[in-house]
Amino acid sequence: HGTWCTISGCPPNDAAGPPPPAPSKNRILLAICRRSGLLQIYDNEDAAARPLVDCPSADASSTNALSPIWQASGCSHGTAILGQSSPGVTIRRPELHEVEAAEIRFFVAGPSLRPDAVNSMSAAAEKDSWMLRSLCVLVDTSQGDLHLYSGSKRGGSGSDGGSSLEFSRVPLSNVSRPSEEAGRHLVKLRRKGIVPPASRTSIDAFRPNRLHRFSGISNQDGLFAATPRPLWFVSERGAPTVVSHKSRHVDPAGACPVPVSGFCATMPVAFEGARHGFVTVHERIGRVGSQRLTLYNGLWDVFAPHGLLPGGGISIQKMPLGVTVRRIEFIDDASISTTSRPVYAMLVSHEVEGDQSHLNDDGLAPEERQRIKDEKEAARVRKQVEADLGGFDMEQEWVEEIEREDCFTVDRRLGLAPPIPTRKYEVWLMDASSGWKVLDKYGLGDFEHGTALKVMFLTDVVEDSDETPERSLVIAVGTSTIDHDGEDLASKGRILLFEVKKSKKRALNKGTKDSPIEIMLKSEKAMALGPVTSLSSLKSEDVYRIVVGAGAEVTVEQWGGGKLTQVGFYHAHMQVQEIVLFKTFFLLSDAYDSLHFLVWRESDKSLTLLAKDYEPTQVFAAGLISRGGAMSFVCHDDRQNLSFLQYAPTDAAARGGNKLVCRADFHMGTQTTSLRSHWCQSSLLFNSCTTTSTLAALKQQDTLFGRLEDDQRFAVNFGTSDGSFGSIIPLSEPTYWRLTALQSVMSNALESNCALSHRAWRLYRRSTRRAGCRSNDRKKGVIDGDIVMKYVDLPLPEQEDLASSIGSTVGLVMDNLLELECAASVI
Repeated sequence: HGTWCTISGCPPNDAAGPPPPAPSKNRILLAICRRSGLLQIYDNEDAAARPLVDCPSADASSTNALSPIWQASGCSHGTAILGQSSPGVTIRRPELHEVEAAEIRFFVAGPSLRPDAVNSMSAAAEKDSWMLRSLCVLVDTSQGDLHLYSGSKRGGSGSDGGSSLEFSRVPLSNVSRPSEEAGRHLVKLRRKGIVPPASRTSIDAFRPNRLHRFSGISNQDGLFAATPRPLWFVSERGAPTVVSHKSRHVDPAGACPVPVSGFCATMPVAFEGARHGFVTVHERIGRVGSQRLTLYNGLWDVFAPHGLLPGGGISIQKMPLGVTVRRIEFIDDASISTTSRPVYAMLVSHEVEGDQSHLNDDGLAPEERQRIKDEKEAARVRKQVEADLGGFDMEQEWVEEIEREDCFTVDRRLGLAPPIPTRKYEVWLMDASSGWKVLDKYGLGDFEHGTALKVMFLTDVVEDSDETPERSLVIAVGTSTIDHDGEDLASKGRILLFEVKKSKKRALNKGTKDSPIEIMLKSEKAMALGPVTSLSSLKSEDVYRIVVGAGAEVTVEQWGGGKLTQVGFYHAHMQVQEIVLFKTFFLLSDAYDSLHFLVWRESDKSLTLLAKDYEPTQVFAAGLISRGGAMSFVCHDDRQNLSFLQYAPTDAAARGGNKLVCRADFHMGTQTTSLRSHWCQSSLLFNSCTTTSTLAALKQQDTLFGRLEDDQRFAVNFGTSDGSFGSIIPLSEPTYWRLTALQSVMSNALESNCALSHRAWRLYRRSTRRAGCRSNDRKKGVIDGDIVMKYVDLPLPEQEDLASSIGSTVGLVMDNLLELECAASVI
C-alpha cells in the first residue's frame, strides 16, 4: 500500500552561504509500506526510470533496482519511533498476529497557507506559519487500528537530508477498531435477512480509501478518517490531535463496515456559503443501505476563536460572559427551547463597588461629637466601677454592646471612605444559538447570595378536588441572606419560583426571529431554617413537589393555592450539602457527616432513614451509579477520595441494615463539587449525535437490545478544580477482573513518572477527624482508566506480552477498552 506526497523545493538563497542542494521545484515522493511493516520512501522521478526493489532484504547494488531514500521498520506494528533503519538492525515483530498496513497517508496538520499569502509574506511570517504546521503520517492497519506519527528532525543529521527525518507516535488513547458487539449485531441482521449473507469473493474485495486529506476547511489542513469510528486529525497549537465525528440519524454500527462512506472537501463555486466546507455521505436509519447526504459549512465551531482541543475526541469553546457562572440548567421544554434555539437558565454573580460615602460625614458638629464621646466614656467608667464593687467581670457584657461607629472613624485629612467591592447575584435567561445572548435577567436583593438553581415541574395540587392537577415549568432559585452585620447573625434564605413565558415585548429579544421570552417572579417563600443549599424535584404518584435543603433541615414543599406548603421534613445532623433523588429515594450528603439514605412514603408523607454512613466525612459531592438492578453511592470528600457505598440490609457489615457498606475506595487526587449521572452509551450508538433516533432504530432491528445489564448502566461524570473532566463507570465482573490484572502488570512493566509508585498514589487517604471509625484496611476495587488506556498506544508486540501475562488476548482487551471509552462519552 502506498501514497503520494509533494515536497516543495527550497527557494533561491540570495544570502551568503552554500547554494541549495536541489533546484527550486516541486518534488514528488512515493511512500510504500510493505506487508512486513517496512516503510520506504522513493523519489518519483527515479522510480519511473528504474524498478523498485522487490525484496527489502535483497542487495540493490547487485541489480539495477532502485533503493529507497528513506526507510523505517515497524510501521504497521505501532512502534514508538519510525526512524532511518540501519542495515542489519531488526525490529521485533508480533508473534500472534499477522498485521499489515491497509492504508497509509501523509498529510500536513495546521493552519492553511493561501498561495497568494505565501508569495507576499516575509520570511519571518512564513516561518511563524510553518511553526504551527506538522508533517504527519497515519497508518490504518488490517485490524482497524489507527497509528498517528508526527515528523521531526533528528538531533544529528546524516550525509543527506533524508537521514535526519524521524516520526514519533502520538499517543491518542483512542480505540478505532470495530467492536465485538457490532460483529454480533451483524450476525443477528444476517440471520433475520436484513443484511445479505457474506460471500467468499467479498473477503478480498477492493476497499475504497478511508483516509482523506483535506485543505482549507475553516482555514485548516488535516485528515479525515472514515473508519468504523470517524475521526478528524487536526492541529492544536502546533501539536496533532483528534476530534470525533458524529452524524445525525446515523444507522447503528454493525450493518455496514463504516458509517461514513463518502467524503469530499472540494466544494464547487455554486456553494458560496460553504466554500470552506465539506460533504459527507453516511448510513442513515431506516432500510439498511439507505444513505444521507450532508453539507457542512466548515469546522468553525471546532476552530472557534476561544476554542481548544483538550484531547479525548472533544472540542471545547470558551464563552466569555464577564460574570461568574454559579449554576446552569437547560430548560427542557419544547415550548421554550428548540433544537435551533436552546435556552438555559443561569445563576451568575459579578463584582460591584458599594458606595460608603455615608461614612464620611455623620451630620454632627465637632462639639456634639465630642459630647457624645464623653458621655460614652463616662458610662464605661461607671460600669467598670460597678463591676469592681460587685465582684463580677463586665468585659463580655461590654463587648456585646460595642456599636459599629466605635470600631473605626474616618480621618478626612488622610482620605475618604473608599468603595467596597461586593457581589451582586442575578438570574439570567440565555439563548445559546445566538452567541449566548441574555434574553432576560432578574437581580437578587442586597446582601443576598444565590446558592441553588433547578429547572423543574411543579403540580398545582388542589385539596378535595377530583380534577386532574396541572403541572407547570418553573425555575427554582435558593438564596442565602447575609445582612450588613456579617456572620454575627444566623443566615436565612428564600425560595424564589420564576415562570418562563413568551412576552409581547419585542425589545427583549431584538434581532431574533423567535418569539421573545422572559422570566417573571411567580412566588417566594422565606426559610428561617437556614440558607437554601439544595433544590430537587420529587415525583410521586404523578405529583411533582420540590425538595429543599435549608440548614440542617430537609423539607418537602407542595405547590397549591399560589404558595408553597411544607408536607414533609427530615432533620440532618450538621448542614445539608446536596440531595440526589432516584425515584422516591433520597441520597442526602451532609457537609460534615457523610451520606444518609432516605425514602419518601406517599401514604403518610414522611421521610424515613434507611441507612447512613457512620464515618465522619466532609462530603464535597455525591452521586449514583447503577448497573442492572445494582446501585452504588459515590462520595467525594475533602481529602480528594472517592468512596463507593451500597445499601445492603442483609450484609453482616450493615449492622442490621442501618449502615451503608463500603465496597470500594479510590484516591482521585483532585477536587470536584458535582457528580452528574449519565446513561452509558453502547458502541453501536457511539457514532450518532441523535442518540434517541438511533436507539429507536436499533430496537427495531434487535428487539432484545436493552435487556442485558451492560445496556442498563448509569455512570457519573465530573469536572475538577484543575480543569480536567472524567467519568466513573460500573463494569461487569469479567471485565473488571481482566482490567484489574492488566492494571497490575502495566504498573510493573511500564515506566512511571519520576519513578513514583502508582499504586501508592491511588490508595485511600484516611482521616483522623473525631477518631474516624473506619477500619484500616482499604477496599480498593477501582480501576484507573489513565493507566489501562495506555495499552492502546503500546506497540503490538508489547500488547501481546501484556495480554498473554494475564491469560487474555489483544482483541478481547481492546474491545473492553473500546466499550469503556464509549460508556465514558458524555458529549
